[in-house]
Amino acid sequence: MTRINTNARGIACLLIVLMGLLACPLFAQISSSTASFEQVIGQSYTHTRWFPNIAAPYLQPHVPPFELRNSPLLDELIQNGVMHLSLSDAITLAIENNLNIAVDRYNPEYAVIDKVRAESGQAYRGIAGPFTSSALFSGALGGGIAAASSGFASSGEGGTGASGVGLRGASAVGSYDPVVGISGAWGYSVTPLDNAILNGTNILSGNLGEYNVFFGQEFPTGTSYSISIGGERQSINALDYIYNPEVTTGLTIGVTQSLLSGFGYRYGAKDIRIAANNIGISKDYFMEQITTTIQQVINDYWTLVQDKENVDVAQEAVNYNQELVRQNQEQVRIGTLAPSDVVQAQSALAAAQETLITAQITYRKQQEVMKTDIAKKVAPPLITAQIHPTDTLPKPEDNPVPPVEVAVDEAHKNRPEVDIDELNLKNQSVVLKANRNSLLPTLDVFATYGPSGLSGLLSGAATTSEFASAGIAPGGLGANLSQLLRNRYPSYSAGFTLAITIKNRAAQADAARALLEQHYLRTVSQQDLNNIDQAVRQADVGVTLGQEGIAAAQNAVAYAREQYMNEEKKFKLGESTVALVIQMQNSLTQAEGQLVTSQFNYAQSLVQFEDATGTLLKKNNIILTDALTGTAPRRTLNIPGTPVSQ
Repeated sequence: MTRINTNARGIACLLIVLMGLLACPLFAQISSSTASFEQVIGQSYTHTRWFPNIAAPYLQPHVPPFELRNSPLLDELIQNGVMHLSLSDAITLAIENNLNIAVDRYNPEYAVIDKVRAESGQAYRGIAGPFTSSALFSGALGGGIAAASSGFASSGEGGTGASGVGLRGASAVGSYDPVVGISGAWGYSVTPLDNAILNGTNILSGNLGEYNVFFGQEFPTGTSYSISIGGERQSINALDYIYNPEVTTGLTIGVTQSLLSGFGYRYGAKDIRIAANNIGISKDYFMEQITTTIQQVINDYWTLVQDKENVDVAQEAVNYNQELVRQNQEQVRIGTLAPSDVVQAQSALAAAQETLITAQITYRKQQEVMKTDIAKKVAPPLITAQIHPTDTLPKPEDNPVPPVEVAVDEAHKNRPEVDIDELNLKNQSVVLKANRNSLLPTLDVFATYGPSGLSGLLSGAATTSEFASAGIAPGGLGANLSQLLRNRYPSYSAGFTLAITIKNRAAQADAARALLEQHYLRTVSQQDLNNIDQAVRQADVGVTLGQEGIAAAQNAVAYAREQYMNEEKKFKLGESTVALVIQMQNSLTQAEGQLVTSQFNYAQSLVQFEDATGTLLKKNNIILTDALTGTAPRRTLNIPGTPVSQ
């Protein structure tokens, strides 16, 4: 009775220790500051829950295919073969349809899927954007899932083949996901013998059935447990076997814990933490990429506006020259002007018409560029539609910019590169902590508890009870399980494994490289800040010079127009020549063209300033989640020539 109580107390203590180890990870859940970003992405497309569909984790995930149809807004803006396009419409269409943005959307989804993989105990795959340390060991954990089934194989249960005391070890499972499995085997054999003295027969036949059920899991703390139950049933026709058939069963509950290298979350959760930080990096990288794309779309739109205004300037020059030809022909008719002057005016008209055609070609080509920017696929009715921009080039008085000191501070707060550098340093800190742990020797401890049972039926050869083993209970599997639950034949094992690498050169090299990479990342961070500051200062200079350029061009246009009008008056009074009038008209056309160029340069400098300060998305009312989902808020369409919607 005393022995049974002692065994019971031992079992209770082992179970308490086991439950404590299993509960440790529950109090150290890793939180991610980018949880809302994960919610916007929606899902990782993986099926990791057993309930209510237990088959879901083993089925192919469903990933919706890419939708190649353009958004409805694109067709809504086309009326009678013409698209009247504002800048806000172009940005909205780019968010919904631009393929560069569509490609960039995959990276955040990769990051979320990477986190799911890391939470299973495997290495993350990596995404575009973050710095990946070469000093990070990213191999699989533990000895693999197959180790979970090893508890029964070496358990040494009682029975006809058991002798002495056996030690039962425990192995790491190698997966943060619980692993459950079952194995079984059956065999039958017939063997001829050259004598019948030992077995009572010269033809030995029998069958053997084996089974094994196991369950196990590993945790980021370096803790691993496994539970395995298995046994066999053997039946043979030999007459010297006392119990035939014979049933043996064994249960093994094992726990392992790394105490030095591989201990704790700093090592075991390194991939999970880096994958969580990479979700934040994917958000910043996506912001960086979409800023680049939207900047290109805005510049393409302003180029389209510039080309349209160049067409207007060229058309005005044609109109000037047509009027001059008409006036000269009238004066030739009444005899106040030589015919050669008409030829000179007609030559100027032909040159102006050629310039107009060139401007129209450039304008039409830029329309095709805009079609690619705002559509997934250029198809009817867009393919034949003409795009007419409705916005005009920005004016300095409508776009004030902050002082350069304020702009620099704003850039440090808004530029995604700054946040990416900070998160890269956080990842490197995780690598340093993991490598610091890897410098330690390996010390693993284990404890196992393994009761066993043996039962069988008395064979015909055993006619008296003195031949029956006291440890064998009559019956089959049920009797065995009863012996296990009653802890009649317990087995306890505990042990440790200590491994010390002499010189430890690989771990030292990885640790040194991780420190060098940290210094490298800090240097890159300061380099990025310097580049951002330089970009802001240059953009500020561009805006200032752009404003001055517009003012100078406006004055040049005013003076050229006044000179042209004065020269035209002189010509009508007979005090000037056709050549001088054409010269003044060409000067006016050049001045008007230069004004358009100055306004375009100023528009580009504004875009560059917004990009340098990280405010381009905010200035254009772009919400990152809209860009991520490819949907923009619906608005009321006010298309020229149609009634205004209320």
